[in-house]
Amino acid sequence: KLNNIDVLYSLIGVNQRFDKLARDVTFTQSIDLTIISSNKDENSRTNSILDRFYLDIIPRIQHNIECFTLDSLSMERVLRIGNYSKFHKLNLVNLEIEMAFHIFNDESSFLHIFEDQISHLAITISDDSTAEHIRSLATKIFVTVFVTFKNLTHLDFELDDDFVYPPLSLIDLPSAACYSSNIVELNVRVRNFDDCLCLLDGRLSQLNTFIVKIDTIQNSSKTLDNKKILYNLKCFSLISTTRTNAYDTRIVPLLHRMSQLEKLTLSLVVKDRNSFIDGTQLHNDILYKMAHLHTFIFDITTRNVIFSQVLIPSSDDVRRTFIERGYHIDCYIDYYSEGVNLCHVYSLPFTMKRMSNVTNSFPGGLFMNVRKLSLSDLFIPFEHDFFVKISQAFPLVSQLALLNMWKQQKKLTDEQTCAIIEYSHLVELTLISAHIDYVKQFLFNSKTHLPCLNTLDVKYQDLITVTENFTTDAARGNCAKLKNIIFDATPFVYSENFYLYFPSL
Repeated sequence: KLNNIDVLYSLIGVNQRFDKLARDVTFTQSIDLTIISSNKDENSRTNSILDRFYLDIIPRIQHNIECFTLDSLSMERVLRIGNYSKFHKLNLVNLEIEMAFHIFNDESSFLHIFEDQISHLAITISDDSTAEHIRSLATKIFVTVFVTFKNLTHLDFELDDDFVYPPLSLIDLPSAACYSSNIVELNVRVRNFDDCLCLLDGRLSQLNTFIVKIDTIQNSSKTLDNKKILYNLKCFSLISTTRTNAYDTRIVPLLHRMSQLEKLTLSLVVKDRNSFIDGTQLHNDILYKMAHLHTFIFDITTRNVIFSQVLIPSSDDVRRTFIERGYHIDCYIDYYSEGVNLCHVYSLPFTMKRMSNVTNSFPGGLFMNVRKLSLSDLFIPFEHDFFVKISQAFPLVSQLALLNMWKQQKKLTDEQTCAIIEYSHLVELTLISAHIDYVKQFLFNSKTHLPCLNTLDVKYQDLITVTENFTTDAARGNCAKLKNIIFDATPFVYSENFYLYFPSL
């Protein structure tokens, strides 16, 4: 199926009939040039295609364009060449942090041409630099956006997971910073819970939808207003993948301020309570206050509970507390020893793109939306059958990370009888915190087929051992397309065999 970029490139200028068809608003309202520039294997052809868009195609359709999706390769040329009378949505993707800082803070920047026009702005910063001077740049860019784009109503400010330094830190900014009476939708990643509260202190008075990813949620000595009802807020999404012991003291009180919510999404890892978070707790502490709520999406893991009652719940017990209230869910529980346990409960159908804390007790299912997955079991090894279940449950996963240092127990039997598992869309695989058996499990052609694997994060010594110093054919098929390998320790010199084994590096 052709996308609109293909249609425009193929039909514009062919003849009058095709030209009229291609210039229809269906194909010209939203232009995503990153579809072209993402092809890094054919730079000369990519540049040729982009030049035709800059010089020929875009000038013909500029009066229809409402939305651009651009990257660093295309953004300046595109935004300087046209008179875009309907343009009001801009998506900037894969920006390096210093470039983003420059284009948003330089008054002569091409972005300022449209500062009164843009109502929807999405920025994605992808930068793994560790330079000290960029530590606070993300916060400065965020503040500048509010100053520059006075008519902004929707802001999506994404920091890639590879961004090394802490994300937005707003707690020490003056209350006038990030002020807007127009913003109705905000999607942002912040450093801690206090930064989240800052954005809910009244400076965004019309905020209707708030999606926030928080790196750490901790108890704090700072005194912040956590009682004022947020009457305009209708949709709230709170995502945090690090463990928190502040669920009852910080998260629940914040949710009490959101009595007008219609949609709530929670993705949390909670620790050190005296009970698992279940349907009864969620209803009694949070949901009963939300009379207008019609959608509740959740993925909640409770860990390391010290139970106050004698009887400890089973997964059926937890499941029942949700079913009684009309929620379609699944869950599983692991009991390892006293005070070492895990309860993972999630709503179905599962609509989030990420799932973590998947252990051997995972019951299976079908999770078509998940793209990023982490498998973790600190006490029991993952066997081949488990990976079969995972491949079937998450058919579109593109990023997979393993945390398991236990040696596989059934590998000899598996080598004789196992079927080959395929992860058809897996691009990035992280095995840095996994036993060497899992390096074999994923890289050996006889066990797993990884046709799209691009990036591998692995211990250097494990890779030497598994590949027999980069000579065995057993893993050659899955390693042939690797373009990026991240080691725990990088050797000074690679052997000649290394480069022969990984021809695409």
